[in-house]
Amino acid sequence: MLKWIEDVLSDAKAVLLAPLTNVLCIAGLLLLVGAFVRYDRASGLAIDGQVHWIMLGSGFALAVISAVLFYVTRTVDTTRKRLDLENGSTIRCGGISIELKVGEIQGLQDTSRNSAVVLPCNTTFVDDCATDRRSALGAFFTARFPDRLADLPTDFRKALDARGISPDKDGQFPPGTTIILSEEFAKPLKVVLTASTIRAPGCGIVSSPQVICRCVEEIFKVSSNQRIDTLHIPILGSGHGGVDRGLALLFLILALLHFARTHHHIHAVCVIVPPKDVDVLNQSQELRQIIAL
Repeated sequence: MLKWIEDVLSDAKAVLLAPLTNVLCIAGLLLLVGAFVRYDRASGLAIDGQVHWIMLGSGFALAVISAVLFYVTRTVDTTRKRLDLENGSTIRCGGISIELKVGEIQGLQDTSRNSAVVLPCNTTFVDDCATDRRSALGAFFTARFPDRLADLPTDFRKALDARGISPDKDGQFPPGTTIILSEEFAKPLKVVLTASTIRAPGCGIVSSPQVICRCVEEIFKVSSNQRIDTLHIPILGSGHGGVDRGLALLFLILALLHFARTHHHIHAVCVIVPPKDVDVLNQSQELRQIIAL
C-alpha cells in the first residue's frame, strides 16, 4: 500500500513539474475547487451547496488533458532517447560528433586522407590477431593488405622506432602506446595502432577501462600534427581484452568527449559496432543515458 502511495505521489510531482502540463493541471484543480466554493464580501470564501457545473466540467477537462499530454510527451521522450544502433545514433558535444554505426572495420567507405582508422593490438605489438579475421586488426589487414601480412611485425617496429619508443625487458610497451603506420598503408586513410590490451604472463590478454581511456588520450596526441580530423574506431578492449561491451563503449565515448575538450583537431568519430553486438548494446541502460544527454 505504501509503495502504491509513493508511486502516485511521484507521478503527481512529475506532472506538476512538467513544463507543458503544469499550467493546465493547476488551472484544472483551481476550477474543480472553485466549482464548490462561493465568495462574497460579507462571509468570504465558503462551501457552496450548489455545484457550479460549468466550472466543474471545465476543471475536469483540463485535468484530463494535462494528464494525457504528460503521458504522451513522456512516452515520446523515452522513445527518442532509446539507443537504436540499427538506424545509427549520434552524440554531439562541443566541436566533436560521435556516430555509432553498425558495420565491419574492413568495410570502411567514404574515407579521405584526413581520416584514420584505429586498430587495437596488444602491448607487445607482436600480434597473432593481425592474421585473425575474427579480430578488428586481422579483419582489416587481411582484407586491405593481404600481401603485407608477413611484414607487419617489421612495419610495426619501424613505426615504434620512429617515435623513439622501446619495450621493457619483457618486450612490453606501455598500455595505450599508439603509432601511425607509414604512408604505404594510407590508402587513402591513415592506419593507427593502439595498445588496448595487455599480454600478461599467466593472465593471457586483458584490458580495462583505464587502458581504454589511455588509448584515446594517446590517439588524440599522436594524431594532432598529422592533419587528421576524422577517426574510425572499433570498441576498444571488448574483444580479447574481456571488458564488457557496453562498458567498453561507454568508457570509449566518455574518453572521446573528455579529450576532445583539450585536443580540438578531431571533429568526427565513427565508432564501428559489429552486427553481432547490436542487440546487447541496445539493451545497455548506461549507453541509453549517455545518448540522452
